[in-house]
Amino acid sequence: MTDSERAHILVVDDDPLTRMMATEALREGGFEVSEAEDGAQALSLFGEAPPDLVLLDVMMPGLSGFEVCRRLRQLPEGRLVPVIMLTGLDDGESVEEAFDAGATDFISKPINWTLLRFRIRYVLRSAEAMQELSLSQESLSNAQRIARLGSWEWAVKTGRVRRSAQFYRLFGSDRERFGEAMEAVLEYVYGPDRSAVQAALAAARDGVGFQLTYRVVWPDGSVRTVQETVEPARRSDGRGAGGLLMEGSVQDITEQVEAQRRIRQLAYFDHLTGLPNREYFRENLLGATARGLRYDSRCAVMVVDIDRFARINDSLGPDRGDQVLQLIAHRLRESMGDRQPAEAPGSSLSTRFRVARLAADEFGVLVNDVESVAELLDTAERLLQVVRAPIRVPGQEITLSARIGVAVMPDHATDADALLKAAETALNHAKRGRGDPLALFSEDMKVAAFLRFTLESDLRRAIGEDEMNMCYQPIIDVKRRAVVKAEALLRWPHASRGAVPPPEFISLAEETGLIVPLTRRVLEKVCADLLRLEHRLAADFRISINLSGVNFMDAQLIPTVREVLAMTGVAPSRLEFELTETVLMRDLDHATAILTQLRDMGVRVAVDDFGTGYSSLAYLRRLAVDALKIDRSFVNELDDGQGVAIVEAVIGLAHSLGLEVVAEGVETVAQLDALIRRGCHLIQGYLFAMPMSCAALADMFGSAYFIPEEVLPLLPPLAD
Repeated sequence: MTDSERAHILVVDDDPLTRMMATEALREGGFEVSEAEDGAQALSLFGEAPPDLVLLDVMMPGLSGFEVCRRLRQLPEGRLVPVIMLTGLDDGESVEEAFDAGATDFISKPINWTLLRFRIRYVLRSAEAMQELSLSQESLSNAQRIARLGSWEWAVKTGRVRRSAQFYRLFGSDRERFGEAMEAVLEYVYGPDRSAVQAALAAARDGVGFQLTYRVVWPDGSVRTVQETVEPARRSDGRGAGGLLMEGSVQDITEQVEAQRRIRQLAYFDHLTGLPNREYFRENLLGATARGLRYDSRCAVMVVDIDRFARINDSLGPDRGDQVLQLIAHRLRESMGDRQPAEAPGSSLSTRFRVARLAADEFGVLVNDVESVAELLDTAERLLQVVRAPIRVPGQEITLSARIGVAVMPDHATDADALLKAAETALNHAKRGRGDPLALFSEDMKVAAFLRFTLESDLRRAIGEDEMNMCYQPIIDVKRRAVVKAEALLRWPHASRGAVPPPEFISLAEETGLIVPLTRRVLEKVCADLLRLEHRLAADFRISINLSGVNFMDAQLIPTVREVLAMTGVAPSRLEFELTETVLMRDLDHATAILTQLRDMGVRVAVDDFGTGYSSLAYLRRLAVDALKIDRSFVNELDDGQGVAIVEAVIGLAHSLGLEVVAEGVETVAQLDALIRRGCHLIQGYLFAMPMSCAALADMFGSAYFIPEEVLPLLPPLAD
């Protein structure tokens, strides 16, 4: 008998990647593997050294998988070799044609390689049993015993039944105790399955065959699973002297069912945390919502998302990140009293709560028998505290935070998928907000989510069709009384909604990845405007463009900047990119490399909103930046004196490092006076100008009319 652990598998597929993945997966499973790239090569290899099993693709040039399978079955050595066919087709006709061609089994792509190894081992075991069965017709009874296979014949008119000896063994009985009538089998059938067997036997009386899997109870109380196949006998049209004759076979498939159960366990549980996975969670949720509707009770879903978990992997490595996830999973399960997950979906719930891992850093909690929303929210708050508790790893202590979305059935939805979606919608609302990390679903969120979805489509179209407008806010050098820079600002005049606030569509673009093509569009527009204004620009005039964290981590950032500059012919010194401290500090090594490349190109870099983040002298000295922008929040505090110390520190730091310093959000004469007296002469704000079109910006060049009269006494005299 072939040892399935060392069995020889022939993989036949015209796709090299699929062959490679199949070969690696099977060799890891302990199989010997050979490969064929088409049907002709497969038949040749098969003739040279017949394998123990053939893994055969359906769609191939030349000979199709179906034709190859038919030819293999015509070979003496190919009659009993198992053939498993692989295909991306999922229609019934393809499945039927595969089995008509002689396929042993049929698997749809994409392929779960772990489950495939289990399937192959099972097919090999079945093939081994059938090969043993075919070795000798004289030892049929013994072969049936080995295969746990019994057979019977039933003369329907006379009621006479003949059963093989192995048949009785499958039911833990013998000929004397079993009973003579066909219906005697019902006494051994497990109660819940009995009606199905009874109905199948009733149909068989009319000559209707069937294949049925059911459970039987042995006299000792053990439960076995059998599969019974029945069809009319093919002799005299199934009707002999005694009338209709039915034939059947029964096979004990308990081990197969147990293997499938173990495979199901692998499919339904997360290997890292040991928690049920999303599919398990959904199936339990289906049962919970059905019970809730039947018994008029409430259940709820909470979706827990760990904030910025990726930074753990980035800073400590994936192994440490996995350990942190395992600890969080354990804490959540312990907090909810869900100490031991049920073995399979549909099992009775031993506790009121079920915790699952839904995604990389996202967990789901199913709460049954919700008595009050207030109690539910208290539970959610407790989960937030569980996540926030310090996590000690060798050499340091980590503190995480989380956000939770909550939805209740039937308040917010009446079916499982809608309830889970409502909880995720609430979570997204909590993640976009800057306040409460806990959000209970509301219809307003649903409407907002729908509007956000439609806005995403509109944004995609607006980027593609160039529907957005550029405007510029001048930056004034009060010493020169001239416009020396401008910040590029994007505006979106939506056809039906009117002007969409920049924070709304910019955050949406970052969330959906549209920020990358959007920023390229901004870069192209700015360069085009610089070309139009070139003859009127001072030598040191430049326009600054804001970059988000998504842009900065994009591998195509530098190539895109080079391409647009080369395409338009704009000098790199005309551009300045603005990045926040948070973006720069997310990965200091990456930031250093990117900023160095920008400086080498001649593009300048400014740190936006300086003072709100790390404000570190060490990182400023390391990074190739050219300017600091004082955040408007500190400028606003100059009126009452609270922001003076911070502004003085930022200006002093910039000057000590030889950096430009720009104050943004300047709106009052008092603010301007405080800034000038402390040495800040680059001013941006409504005091001088609001954002304007490119044409309006051009009108400001060479003129000082934009300077308010009340500001003139504060300005230093112009140099001769």
